[in-house]
Amino acid sequence: MNRFSRSQAAIIILLSLLILTFYGWRHYAHNRQGGESSLFLPTELIIQVSGEVRNPGIYFFDPPVTVSETVAGAGGLLPQLNPEPGWTRVEVAHARRVHITTTGDGLARLRLGWMEVSSRLALGVPLDLNQASAAELAQVPGITQTLAERIVAQRNRLGGFSKLEDLRAVKGIGPVTLKRLRPSLTVGTKD
Repeated sequence: MNRFSRSQAAIIILLSLLILTFYGWRHYAHNRQGGESSLFLPTELIIQVSGEVRNPGIYFFDPPVTVSETVAGAGGLLPQLNPEPGWTRVEVAHARRVHITTTGDGLARLRLGWMEVSSRLALGVPLDLNQASAAELAQVPGITQTLAERIVAQRNRLGGFSKLEDLRAVKGIGPVTLKRLRPSLTVGTKD
């Protein structure tokens, strides 16, 4: 029975990865051109874990994930800390920040919030037009502070955006600008 040499096996693996990359890129390009919905449904959750943990950072988790699992993924709590009762089973949503502080009596206190906008944008996580402030929208490439304020004003007039195309009513956003902004923005639920 013939066996592959190490170099032949390495070449086969590299070619396989190249083919998979090409088809993945082709699928991505096709979906981007095909006018796919702006709805962003992650297959992995991106969670930032900070504060009183051994290895603060940004981590990827399979959904659903609890606070306890995110803290464990960051190496666990610092020594001598115990979690406050109940919060370890709380589920954490995509692009959130799990921040652990300490109380004077050795309890680890949980604060949940959004990841920084710059981190979300760098990781390809679109901002929700119905949640983002003007200051946050102004961090999106192609949106000035003035345009961000117009977007928020239009959102307030509408009572929230229903779809990304609603941005076309904002002065300064035409079809080209909307196409450029599409990867960085999404429309979630109205408040």
